[in-house]
Formats: sequence, C-alpha cells, structure tokens
Amino acid sequence: MDKVEYTKKLLGNLVKQARAASMDQEELALRTGTSKNTVSRLERGKGINSDTLLTILNQLEVLDPLIETIEKEYELVSNNPLRKSSLLEKELPNDF
Repeated sequence: MDKVEYTKKLLGNLVKQARAASMDQEELALRTGTSKNTVSRLERGKGINSDTLLTILNQLEVLDPLIETIEKEYELVSNNPLRKSSLLEKELPNDF
C-alpha cells in the first residue's frame, strides 16, 4: 500500500471513529451538505473531493491539528527559492 492509499485509509478510520461517537453517516452528510454515500466512501478509504473532506474534518473538529501540521511544514519550505520560470516557450516532444 502506497502512502496515498495508506493516508486515505487512515483518514477514513479517523472520520469513522470521530463521527460514530456522536452521529450516524446520514447526520454527518446533512450537516456537511454532502451525501451519505460520500461519507461512506471516505470512511472506506476511497477518494472524495478535497473541499468535502475538509468540511467533514471541520465538522468533526479534527481539522485544526491538520492545519497546524500544514502550517509547520509550510514554514519549513517557505524560504526555499522558487524556480525561475523560463521566458522562452519550450517545445515539448509530441510522443502521443
């Protein structure tokens, strides 16, 4: 299992545990403006829209730690030099 699949499973488990303590999938779907099917997909480690994911994490009050982690990671990379864009248009090979 690669990191992306592992992370989706981990997020799904987190959502399921946090949700199950206070509501069912249908209630979470109603509170977040999504469908029960989307909540189920998330909890099974399937991909969903990132806006929906963040809305669900916020509703379950587990978004703040994620924001803190992202802010810390951003601080680490924020001083990295940005790649200079090429002023010349590059012709890419057409391998199709």
